Amino acid sequence: MPSRVSKSIFCNQVGYLTSGDKRFWIQAREAQPFALHTPDGQAVFAGLTKPVGGDWCVGDFTALRVPGTYALTVGSLEARVVVHRRAYGDVLEAMLRFFDYQLCGVALPEEEAGPWAHAPCHTSDAKVLGTERAVACPSGWHDAGDYGKYTVPAAKAVADLLLAHEYFPAALAHVRPMRSVHREPHLPPALEVAREEIAWLLTMQDPATGGVYHKVSTPSFPPLDTRPEDDTAPLIMSPISYAATATFCAAMAHAALVYRAHDPALASCCTDAAQRAYAWLSEHEMRPFRNPDGIFTGEYGDRELRDELLWASSAMLRMTGDSAWARVCEPLLDLDLLWELGWADVALYGVMEYLRAPSAAVSGDVRSKVKSRLLRELDALAAMAESHPFGIPMRDEDFIWGSNMVLLNRAMAFLLAEGVGVLHPAAHTVAQRAADYLFGANPLGQCYVTGFGQQPVRQPHHRPSVADDVDDPVPGMVAGGPNRNLQDEIARAKLAGRPAMTAYMDHQDSYSTNEVAIYWNSPAVFVVAGLLEAGGR
Repeated sequence: MPSRVSKSIFCNQVGYLTSGDKRFWIQAREAQPFALHTPDGQAVFAGLTKPVGGDWCVGDFTALRVPGTYALTVGSLEARVVVHRRAYGDVLEAMLRFFDYQLCGVALPEEEAGPWAHAPCHTSDAKVLGTERAVACPSGWHDAGDYGKYTVPAAKAVADLLLAHEYFPAALAHVRPMRSVHREPHLPPALEVAREEIAWLLTMQDPATGGVYHKVSTPSFPPLDTRPEDDTAPLIMSPISYAATATFCAAMAHAALVYRAHDPALASCCTDAAQRAYAWLSEHEMRPFRNPDGIFTGEYGDRELRDELLWASSAMLRMTGDSAWARVCEPLLDLDLLWELGWADVALYGVMEYLRAPSAAVSGDVRSKVKSRLLRELDALAAMAESHPFGIPMRDEDFIWGSNMVLLNRAMAFLLAEGVGVLHPAAHTVAQRAADYLFGANPLGQCYVTGFGQQPVRQPHHRPSVADDVDDPVPGMVAGGPNRNLQDEIARAKLAGRPAMTAYMDHQDSYSTNEVAIYWNSPAVFVVAGLLEAGGR
């Protein structure tokens, strides 16, 4: 049996859940017979692919529910597939442990971090820009392939992990974080990992005003081959922003609820921090953040800030159960905002917080209207997926910087909706197709996760992985994926003219297609945990 995936059979290289959907794709216009065999050559399944448009055919072997490793053959083509009850267990653990590899200010010990161990980094205080004030802001996660720490995307990543814990605790219970880098008492895995980022976020709040600094970083990015502990340029804390304060407020209010039963002292800090942050919002205008002069790291700017206010207000409603907050956020639910789960478009987080608030605190009529719109939004995504050869809710224009996040966020939306009673028949199909695509069932046969599959990402734009002397990158990292806008030099030189879904290259210099980020891994953790919990029983 071959150890590589055929370039002409596009399948989930991580594996298929025993009780879940099982599909693969081939490039063909007409139906083709296929079969699966055991290692000793015994035929266990036979079927016929069917055309799904765009010169693609799909084969379905969902009915095969016997765990094992099989040879999938279509004519002379062959690929290796695995069927297992916990097929996603290892990749889920690696995707969550990625956040530990991104930890700032601490040493990663070799006994847990393996060859990717490193010394403490960025241990100095950060100077508030334009002042002589210095702030200690240890811990937290490096945001992406660089070493900056940014409040806005951090809030999304924290929210995703908290939601994963709330929705799918059984799937996550088997995951093992790096215990030695976490404080005691040890908590359920997603909460233990997220606690480090929450502790850092709390240091980003100005104690005098309640406003939250937008980011802490060096003035510019270090060279790509810089190890974390060798990045010794001064740390600068960029100014307080509306977006940072609002998303911080929402994440802290959410954390206050989730940690009450696990870390009451942290929950109390989060409650107070959320209240002070919202007070700041009430006294300030919605002004977009722009990088100050002399700061060249990630901007995370956003011109539409009403969705951030919606998320903050709805989170306060759910945290307090006070109907006064409903009167603040319910008018915001009528606005023509994008109901998405990105770092910039966050309205759907607010919608979910509203729908999860105590029913006695909200308007029944508004709640019904919100659920109806949510179902319409999911209907539109499901129709998009139905018309796509790979069954994913994506159009060509959606293959942008971080397109894998866009896909995972949309899959996440279906699973989140189930938790508020909006049950869409396509929910688990869309989630499974997203995982299939992420794990190699795509036109490139590319598994977009480092360390997994027959064709994993090997050269991510990730400074620790570039700078170390280890051949393989840190495992469990989700790459950004195809980007039709070709926003880096090597992508423009090598990918011009490619179809949107293939505008990707596994190269360390292609930051617009092959960087990694905490807020790309976080929806992956949620979606994969959801599939594992549903299909691993």
